Amino acid sequence: MRVPLRQTGQMESGEVSEVEISSNKPGRNPGGSNVDQFMPVLLFFVLYNLVNIKAAVVASTLWSIKAAVSRRRAGLDIGWWLPTITIYLILRAGITILVDEDVVDFGISSEAVYFGIGFVTKFLVGLGFAITIVIGKPFLAWAVPKVVHLAPTVIESRTYIRTMSNATWLIVAFEWLSATWDIWLFNNSGLNFFFLTRTGVNFVVSFVAITGGLMYIDRKLEPLEDYPGLTDVLESSGRLSQ
Repeated sequence: MRVPLRQTGQMESGEVSEVEISSNKPGRNPGGSNVDQFMPVLLFFVLYNLVNIKAAVVASTLWSIKAAVSRRRAGLDIGWWLPTITIYLILRAGITILVDEDVVDFGISSEAVYFGIGFVTKFLVGLGFAITIVIGKPFLAWAVPKVVHLAPTVIESRTYIRTMSNATWLIVAFEWLSATWDIWLFNNSGLNFFFLTRTGVNFVVSFVAITGGLMYIDRKLEPLEDYPGLTDVLESSGRLSQ
């Protein structure tokens, strides 16, 4: 009997949005996880208004690095994704500071550089995912078996490949539409209004999009005999809170 879909998670604000499913591994601190998700946003907003963008960028970036180190020390698997994001944040912060110090001149403000890097990143992420679909190797078809257990008969089925291809297209559309919205909002509002509105809207839209995507995948794979259902798959991998 298939267990009804249940989902718990928190949404990260910022350039990279994701649902982090609670882990059953010992030593995990849910409260610390929540703080690590939202402190970079809070630090940036407060320090930008009270000090300057350099202080805001440095503080939010350092907290993100601290979060990665804390996860590692807690014995949680950070894979290749979190170190990559950390390096990206450091480079982004460094470029922003160089522009603010007039060491590099792109002809735009340091604020535009900082957020502009994020806009471009979203477009490039969407493009990268689109390329994986065009060459016949959808990103999600490769990534999902890396984090959850699925029977070989499921992974090798045409239904699985088609479903993951469509789900990857949804990510492409989300990244491009989100970047377009960000650019429009940045160009048509003050930075504080942009920052707060973008953070709130991205939180809600990301949650809805991810939940909808998971439900779509679950519904499409349900007819497969060896597919036990999304909840059972996540529980078997220790990725769903009890």
